[in-house]
Amino acid sequence: MFGNTKKVAQVIAAGLGTGEDIRLAKVNTITPQDTTALDLLIVGSPTHAWGPTEAIKAFLGSLQPNLLSGVRAAAFDTQYRSRLSGSAAKKIEKALRRQGCSIVAPAIGFFVTGGEGPLAEGELDKATAWAKQILDAWPPRDTEGPGS
Repeated sequence: MFGNTKKVAQVIAAGLGTGEDIRLAKVNTITPQDTTALDLLIVGSPTHAWGPTEAIKAFLGSLQPNLLSGVRAAAFDTQYRSRLSGSAAKKIEKALRRQGCSIVAPAIGFFVTGGEGPLAEGELDKATAWAKQILDAWPPRDTEGPGS
């Protein structure tokens, strides 16, 4: 709605690397079939009403049981800093676990300074560090690393 989650997603994607093996997409542009050949899936959402957006909930709910079995995954959200705001990331992570994903980094929240943002100072650096944490947790396959 306000672009904060998109900014974080772009920084995470850049932190994971470059090339054709990384795809950044809005949830309404992908289908469950698009997830069948993934090595890593990162799902992010703004926190709305203590959880992910309706579009994210619908997408995760549309997946066949165990469709993502064996896929490495992680979840993040953007949220207003308040003990009452809830966490979309934790609910997304729970849904990914139910799908059989292997979680490679703990769910994380990135804070906005108000209901519409902008992102709080240092949050994009935190996103870069989280992407590095994901890469560091990536089990080597052969000797080529992620995406091989």
